[in-house]
Amino acid sequence: MRRPFMILSGMWCCVTCRLKFLSWVLGAACLTLSVHLASEQQAPAVPELSIRATTRLVTVDTIVTDADSRPVSGLTKEDFSVLEDGKPQKIAFFSFVAAEQKPAPPPPRLRPDVFTNRPEYHSANGPLVILLLDGLNTPPTQQLYVHQQIMKYLTSLKLAGPGTAILALGNTLTVLQDFTTDPQLLLSAAKSYKRGRTAVDIESPKIEIPVTTGPGGGAPAQAHLPGSTANDEAANVASQTKPTNSFAELAQSLKRFDSEVAANDENVRVRVTLEALRRIAHAVSGYPGRKNLIWFSDGFPISLALDQSTDLDLYRPYHEQIRQTSAQLSDANVAVYPIDARGLITSPLADPSSIGPPSQAQSAPFAREFSRKATMNRLADDTGGKVFYQTNDLNGALQAAVNDAQSYYWLSYYPERKKWDGKFRTIKIVMTDHRLKVRHRTGYYAVDPASWRKAGDEKLISLSDLHALSNTGVLFYAHPIRPDKKGQDVTVELLIDPHTVSLENGSAYSTDLDFQIGAFTSDGKLAHLESQTAKADELRPETYQQFLRSGIPARFQLALKSGNYVLHVAVRDNTNGHIGSLEMPLQIEK
Repeated sequence: MRRPFMILSGMWCCVTCRLKFLSWVLGAACLTLSVHLASEQQAPAVPELSIRATTRLVTVDTIVTDADSRPVSGLTKEDFSVLEDGKPQKIAFFSFVAAEQKPAPPPPRLRPDVFTNRPEYHSANGPLVILLLDGLNTPPTQQLYVHQQIMKYLTSLKLAGPGTAILALGNTLTVLQDFTTDPQLLLSAAKSYKRGRTAVDIESPKIEIPVTTGPGGGAPAQAHLPGSTANDEAANVASQTKPTNSFAELAQSLKRFDSEVAANDENVRVRVTLEALRRIAHAVSGYPGRKNLIWFSDGFPISLALDQSTDLDLYRPYHEQIRQTSAQLSDANVAVYPIDARGLITSPLADPSSIGPPSQAQSAPFAREFSRKATMNRLADDTGGKVFYQTNDLNGALQAAVNDAQSYYWLSYYPERKKWDGKFRTIKIVMTDHRLKVRHRTGYYAVDPASWRKAGDEKLISLSDLHALSNTGVLFYAHPIRPDKKGQDVTVELLIDPHTVSLENGSAYSTDLDFQIGAFTSDGKLAHLESQTAKADELRPETYQQFLRSGIPARFQLALKSGNYVLHVAVRDNTNGHIGSLEMPLQIEK
């Protein structure tokens, strides 16, 4: 439902959902959302941060090691050179980040009825690690092995370890535990994990069509497929087979059908996996510093092994989607560390009894293995991570990936080329000491921030958003207020951090925000959806300054019946497509 939009104290109004500013109302009413902070504490001073504009600052977190793969500290800006598409760039900001640095002071305490997606309230200071248990692309036997290795790592984890979150990938991406340094919470989350939907679970059932082996062998008019109908593709294959067809022709038709099923299965898993990685990037984009994504998987669900030339039309290229996903992870400073869940394995081509060129039965698995490894290597290399293959010590690989987050160099630069043409630009870090080894993101897409709408998906909230990852592209506080009397609306107050949205448009001040609040029932149904837009092409200077000092407040009214709800709140900056979201419980008494 779309209603006239109201900012607290009548600061904004809406006519046909396009807002024009009224006069700013000063006084205590402007600070209504100060209730977000505990009454005995003062609101923190607004940090001296620049407002996001169209100028892009490219950040590159860089791991530097010596010849023995030990981290190197004590380097200065002069020890680094940054090249973009081969051209030198001026380093604008430089720092060394180490886990032993003095932690930042805790944020102001919030009231119990106030919620926020601000990272400082959901993570510990220092490096962050995300453990991704991939049930979609990993058979159950390997999942059990991975689970044992993770439990081994968590058992030895000290309280001062890195902030760690545990996610599970199945039909959807599930948060088992948000960022915490408490090993007991992590152990409890790992113990509660039940294997999700796997590659084995979604394989199509085998199709059995009785045939004879001699010439002229016939087949029934319909294949037997669980749940099949007359229009099923398997039935069509069988019904179009003439009695005079040879067994080889029928087998070829069935083989083609199997290839189509496999291609469709692969496409589903690729899309689900890439979407999960993109959701992770959106969720942690507002968290400062480097984030290490440790991905336990049997391999990326891509196979380039086709049985014969007739299957070439089934092949779907995913290279561009993979590179775009890598770029989104890199933009969020997420480095990917794939760990092969199978441990130490042997290749059929390594069999010393094999003589001569590999057979088709041997080459197909080898090609699949090569394709999966190549994709995992691409994701790791593009984001500055590292791949771990052929090891039974998954716990050791996990610890090595975690150690990468302990210290790194943070470089930032403003690109010399200001044209945002959407093309990929390569990044290369060159050390003055050539004996040192570096690992970093390989580049980024020079995308115009305003072109995000071209993706075609402008929905903020969908039926699948319940218990989804919170996005941190836009940061805000939320305060739900239950009605005093039966039949009254629920009030939801928001306070948006002005430093996480675009308020500048050339020489003028402006803003363009979309808001959505979805009320989900306890059984996961969307009971109410409130959508509003706040757009102003020219902000008055005094309004702009007030936003900087106090934040951007907003108020919503929701008509809900009595019951238990989960409110999913989302805010999007339409200038660049950045999104912030969070969930909060709401109970309305009868």
